[in-house]
Amino acid sequence: MYVKIHSSKKDNNRGSCRDLINYLEKENLEKDALSQEKFFDQNSSDVSFCSAQASIDNNKGKLGKDETKFYMISVNPSKDELKHIGRKVSGRDIKNISQLTAIELKRYEEALKDYTRKVMDDYAKNFNRGLTGESLVYFGKVEHTRYHGRDSVEVKEGLYKAGDKKEGLQTHVHIVVSRIDQTKKIRLSPMANAKNSKNIINGKEVQIGFDRMKFVQSCEKSFDTNFDYKRSQQHKFSHYHTMKNQMRNTAKNVAMSIARDVPGVKEYNKASRVVNTTVKLVNAKDPLDALSAVFKQVPGAKECIKAINYAYNPSKIALDIGKKVLTIGLNAGSL
Repeated sequence: MYVKIHSSKKDNNRGSCRDLINYLEKENLEKDALSQEKFFDQNSSDVSFCSAQASIDNNKGKLGKDETKFYMISVNPSKDELKHIGRKVSGRDIKNISQLTAIELKRYEEALKDYTRKVMDDYAKNFNRGLTGESLVYFGKVEHTRYHGRDSVEVKEGLYKAGDKKEGLQTHVHIVVSRIDQTKKIRLSPMANAKNSKNIINGKEVQIGFDRMKFVQSCEKSFDTNFDYKRSQQHKFSHYHTMKNQMRNTAKNVAMSIARDVPGVKEYNKASRVVNTTVKLVNAKDPLDALSAVFKQVPGAKECIKAINYAYNPSKIALDIGKKVLTIGLNAGSL
């Protein structure tokens, strides 16, 4: 289960949500009026795109012109999780939604909507303000299609063209949620860290802010409980998070070893620059990006590949990744 709170890179969530709502209507363009998928909220599954947009846009409270007005959240079950839901509603294994009858498809979609409502309950509670999903102004939309992007591996290898539909179960949910609660008094930002923020609520000191890691874990737990899903240890968020941190640390160790041992990087200023850059990239979201960025600063990609083979105490997986990154770079002529 991958639940993501999307950040706005172009500050396009400071005005109307019209463009986002219209974007979420894209699947309806291929359907007749009777089969179009409506938006849903905590209590209804029959909200028009016009009503959804108006509700978000009119729920601004005293937010300033340049303040964030809304956020987008996506709920992305894995294919195994979607197969599990399909099995629950149909009693058989499903590889594509076309295999579901109209009644089964309705159950499948309603199951995801009900789960999303629990996600939004968890979202509201995570602010530690005594809120629930009922306190929010949000609208969700179930989608069944994903498309290959031009940067995907499949497109680069010529297996698909950019814009081609992805095969199999691809169902996911997009949510547009207002920055302000229904009373138009409480500002809610999931981008605000929860570490050192305290406030007095109902006479008690409580921590406010938003703990994104806790939110993702609570969503995972809600899914497993709601659908009676037996999640293996290797597919738990806690396991993924631990492994990702280990990869970051390994990336740092490998790069520091390269800076120390590779012929051609003996000058202190060059080695220091590589090491310092690596330290800054340890917290990068993608360890592959951290490795690649560091390796690109080292003169002589071939020497880097050689160095990886005898780098100080690295894990095998980090070495394999390093080799792959550098080999791709060499083939592309970027190193």
